[in-house]
Amino acid sequence: MKTREELETMTVKKLRRYVIDNGLSFPHLGQTKKAEIIDKLMKIRAEREDTKPTPTSKDAT
Repeated sequence: MKTREELETMTVKKLRRYVIDNGLSFPHLGQTKKAEIIDKLMKIRAEREDTKPTPTSKDAT
């Protein structure tokens, strides 16, 4: 997923297309403002990072 800075440089139309292309669509996307779209994407990103399994270290004893 793109960083907040990358998302902020995109137009609203491109942001909406990005959301749809990545399967992250949510209700009322067509009427949602740019800042709200970015906030929702950042929340989705945070949730995904929290649910990822923690990598195990091969050096741990």
